[in-house]
Formats: sequence, structure tokens, C-alpha cells
Amino acid sequence: MASASTVTVSTFRTALRDAGDPPPDLVSALGPEVPSLAIEIVREIRESVDDFGDLPERAPRSRVVATVERTLHQFIDQLANPAGPNDHCISVYRRIGREAYETGTGLDALQSAYRVGARVAWQRIADAGRRAGWSAETMSGLAEAVFAYVEELAEHSVQGHAQAGGNTADRLTALRAKLLELVLAGPNAEQADTLAVLAREARWRIPATVACVAVAPAERAEPHLPPAVAEDVLADLGRQDACLVVPDPDAPGRHEMLARALRDSPFAVGPSVPLARAAASHRLAVQTLSLMRRGIIAFDRYVLCSDELPTLVLFRDEDVIALMAERLDERLAALKPPQRARLTETLQAWIVTGGRVPRIAELLHVHVQTVRYRLRRLHELFGDDLDDADWKFGMEMVLRAKSLAGSRE
Repeated sequence: MASASTVTVSTFRTALRDAGDPPPDLVSALGPEVPSLAIEIVREIRESVDDFGDLPERAPRSRVVATVERTLHQFIDQLANPAGPNDHCISVYRRIGREAYETGTGLDALQSAYRVGARVAWQRIADAGRRAGWSAETMSGLAEAVFAYVEELAEHSVQGHAQAGGNTADRLTALRAKLLELVLAGPNAEQADTLAVLAREARWRIPATVACVAVAPAERAEPHLPPAVAEDVLADLGRQDACLVVPDPDAPGRHEMLARALRDSPFAVGPSVPLARAAASHRLAVQTLSLMRRGIIAFDRYVLCSDELPTLVLFRDEDVIALMAERLDERLAALKPPQRARLTETLQAWIVTGGRVPRIAELLHVHVQTVRYRLRRLHELFGDDLDDADWKFGMEMVLRAKSLAGSRE
């Protein structure tokens, strides 16, 4: 059978032309065969093609037989009058293709049914032709016409099948995009029923936990989800903040699946949270991706937000950190830049090590006497603040943020 991309609408006309003039008794020889032939074709399809075994349950038998009868009559009319209207029940057979898709019948089964129908029809026509004494040349032309006619009908059904599949896929994509928006908005208790209905229509099993993934838009080659992403992943790579919602994110292989699917696009995986808190996972993923792109968070292919939570806290409100940093800079303003840099790194090492001079010297790769000198200088600049636990906590945050921002430079 021809594929959906190669419609052979001229095949039957060509076969009619090559067959020459039809025998004068064609209609009288084949017409009486139609009612019983239609029944035989339907019965043989049911018995030979598994997906059509329940045909009477999916469609009334009378309707199926009547469709086959009408097709056979049109075929005979075309044989008797090749110049007549070329209406091969196109709309009917495209509808058959759509209905086959909707009932789960695959293309292989659909095309097998047409092959079976063509074989049964030709056997009956051949028997009628032999009884009528038609010539071998006539019989050969009729055989070509039968299979060309059925091939065209099958092609129209294949098109209907493909159209239904495309329409369903488009609708499913739209439903999933709507569902993703609802999940990211953080559905409240009143929206639980709406979420359940939408998830059912979108064929999405509501998970206990999810993680949101933020994808860098600049590196995406196309706004489509690559096929390697699992079917349960909600995605919209066309939106400005391209993202995915990954159910059961801690299951084995989930991060590897994302790395394969997103290929060369950097991405950040938000923390695993209950579905109701997906908005928080999304916000943290977006923030992490922003810090990745600024060079503050180092990465290879992707980053797990759960590994960077302190950094996310530091940069959640950079205005606050900037104000705290200004207070530090004011104390060091009178120093030359090299002195300011040396004392700043010494202050950070002092806080991190708990004031252990040998450890500070080791970290900074300087002599312990140098450390002691610098510490005396820090006491001159900061006085009693060095003994204040809250001040030290704030300075550790500021110095950590400065260090991360400095790594970018």
C-alpha cells in the first residue's frame, strides 16, 4: 500500500484507460454479486485481521456492509463508464481512517483490511468473468483496476488516520501546555478538581513529587521537545522561560534522560517538591539558571538546585548583599587596592577557620607572622565587631558573595 505521503489518485484512472473498452455485459455480470460480496468481504476482514474482529461492536454491521456495497457499485459504475464522475467515496474512506485511529486501530491493520478486501473482491470478479467468457486481456485489465481502486481507497483512509493522529497530537500538546501553566501557578485546594480533569484529558498521571527544569533559551536550536524526553514530562520550550515539569524526579535515570534530551542546552533542575509547591521549584530553577549564565554558578551540562541552596540564598536579594558590602568597603576605603584585597581574603579565612592562625596561613599560602600582622590590622579597622557573632555571620555572607562574583571576573 502507498504511504500517507504519496497519494496515487491517478492510478485507478490509468488502469481504466489501459483496460480498454469494458465488456458489454459487465454490469449485468457483476451487479448481482454485490450484496453477497459485501457480506463476504466484511466477514473475511473480521476473521483475517485481528484489530477488526470486533467490527460489529465498533460500528453497526448494516452500516459497514452498506458502505462496502456502495463502494462496489461505484467501482462497477466506473468500469462501465470510465469517463464518468471520479468520486471514490473520498470523504467516507477518510472518515474510516479517522475512526480507525480513534478506536486504536493501527495503519498496518487498516491496510491489511484493504488488502483482504481487494483479494476477496478479485476472486469473485474473476469467477464472474470466467462464467461470462471474458477474454484474458479483459481479465488482466480488470485485475489492475481492482487493486488500483482499492489502493486509492486505502490511501484516503491512511490520510484520515494521519489527520486524526495529527489533530489528537495538537490537542494533547495544547492541553499539556495548559496543564503546565496550572502546575507552575501552584494550584490551590479549590483548583484540585480542575487539575484532575485537565490531567486526565492530557493523559498525565498526577505525581506525588515534581521538579521543574529551566532551560537556557539562547542555546536551543528549535522550540520543540526532543523525543528522548519521557512521555510523562510536561514541557513548553517555546515560552520565554522555557521549562519542563518532571514527575518523580528522583527516580533512577531521570537526570540522564534530561541530559540526553536537552543535548547542548544548559539547564537547571529545581528541587524535588510536592506538586502543590511546583512554583517554588520553578522559581529556584530559573534563579539557578540565571546565576549559571552569569558565571556565578559553575556548571558542565546542568546544575541541581539542591546542590546550590546557600548560593541561591545569597543571591536571592542582591540589593541586601550590596548594602552589607558597602559597610565593609567603608571600613577598608582608606586602604590601597592591594592592601584591601589582602585584608579581605584574610578576614574571610579568619571567619571560616574560626581564627586558627596556622590554618589561615595554610589557606593563604603565607607565613604565620604575616597572618598575625594582618589580624592586628583587622582589629584596628573593625574593633569589637570581630567578636560579634551576628556581624561575623553577615560578613561571611558578604565575603562569600564577593568570592563567587569574583570567580566570574
